[in-house]
Amino acid sequence: MLDQEELLFVVDGKNNPLLPLPRSLAHKKLLWHRTTGIWVINNNKQILCQRRSLLKDTKPGFWCCFFGGHMSPNEEYVQNAVIELKEELGINLSEKDLIPFKILKSDKPTHKEFQQIFACVVNGDINNFKFEKDEIDQIAWIDLDEVRGFLLNKKNNKWVQKPWDKEVLTWIEKI
Repeated sequence: MLDQEELLFVVDGKNNPLLPLPRSLAHKKLLWHRTTGIWVINNNKQILCQRRSLLKDTKPGFWCCFFGGHMSPNEEYVQNAVIELKEELGINLSEKDLIPFKILKSDKPTHKEFQQIFACVVNGDINNFKFEKDEIDQIAWIDLDEVRGFLLNKKNNKWVQKPWDKEVLTWIEKI
């Protein structure tokens, strides 16, 4: 179950650290905070996607093409990415297995975050992943072109869409 009182790495609008605050308060007050987004791809240019659990506090039941989460105070982006992959999918990777892209800023009326984007190449049957049931209802390998269609369709109401989806997809194609 999600811990609404977990402390988040709260920052200002320039990504400078501030005092940590509970998740519930940071979201309620629309405070800037740090997150990671890890795109898991395979050698067939498929993206491991997830349908978010109905227990999630944001976008429950939506499909999402990345994994990751909120950062704890004093945690580095790459440390969080390794932890999130282990917790959410049971994937044991080291920091050197992650391919960093960049930190992107999302200033939405409902959410304010600095998200470090990573990718990693993992091959395997989805039945071998041990995903966290409180976070994820289902996972599936989906072709890159199909994911692009879901993410760039502005009328799509079943996928988590980020303002940087097109930029990240262009980068993912080159990996």
